[in-house]
Amino acid sequence: MRDYKVAKELFKDVIDTNYYFDSTSAEIARHKIEGAIKERNAPLIFLIGDPGVGKSYILKLISSDLGKESLSIFIDNPFFDKRDLLKLLFEAKGLEFNKNINFNGLKEMLFDLYRETDNTIFVDEAQLLNEEQFELIRILSDSRIFQFVLSMHKEEGSAILEKKHFKSRTKVIVEYGGLHFSEVYRYIQNTLLQNTQGEIAQMVSKSYAKKITKYTQGNFRMVKKFMYSLLSLLEYAKKESIKRHDKINPCLLQMSALEIGAIRD
Repeated sequence: MRDYKVAKELFKDVIDTNYYFDSTSAEIARHKIEGAIKERNAPLIFLIGDPGVGKSYILKLISSDLGKESLSIFIDNPFFDKRDLLKLLFEAKGLEFNKNINFNGLKEMLFDLYRETDNTIFVDEAQLLNEEQFELIRILSDSRIFQFVLSMHKEEGSAILEKKHFKSRTKVIVEYGGLHFSEVYRYIQNTLLQNTQGEIAQMVSKSYAKKITKYTQGNFRMVKKFMYSLLSLLEYAKKESIKRHDKINPCLLQMSALEIGAIRD
């Protein structure tokens, strides 16, 4: 039975680290980041990629796995001032933050606290940080006590890497790309088949996967939005008994592309 309502929920744009899709880009990024963290030769690791390719997901996945054996701190809202970050580092050690101590005093205390602690600080959407925040990250990473993984949009990230804070620093740069059409096809098939939606999976041919890839440019988030829209249209057609749209067809693909803004009317 084709349950479009159930099927479309599988493609909601949410991050679920219990489900990992091993695309080539994801695997390369994951192994490079995990390797750099383990070697600890570079205090700065940059993950660069277009919005929606899956950077936030891979960061949360690595942070979650790493937290089982060492100290991992994940910051998904980079709107902090420098004392907020210091406070977070104190609290991660189970210690109270004394706001009456000056910045340099707090910094030296943290160096002593963390000197023998393997730690990694993940910052998502790091392109939103300001100059003062970048300077704090530089100071902490220069100590070789703290390690940072910074996720940034490709365009802004390329410019940030040229800043004085990072240009001459030892760092690892990892680029995260999009999906090949064969990966888009495999992702859609796996997601549907693993959730008892085999009839719907059979409707998504390789040629349709190629069209979906073309519309979305292989962007993971856009693929999910596209499938959610497509399945919503199929759900509506079924409910309203619109026979000409009871299966996937080029018209529905185009309507979905319009719905998510992949093309314009």
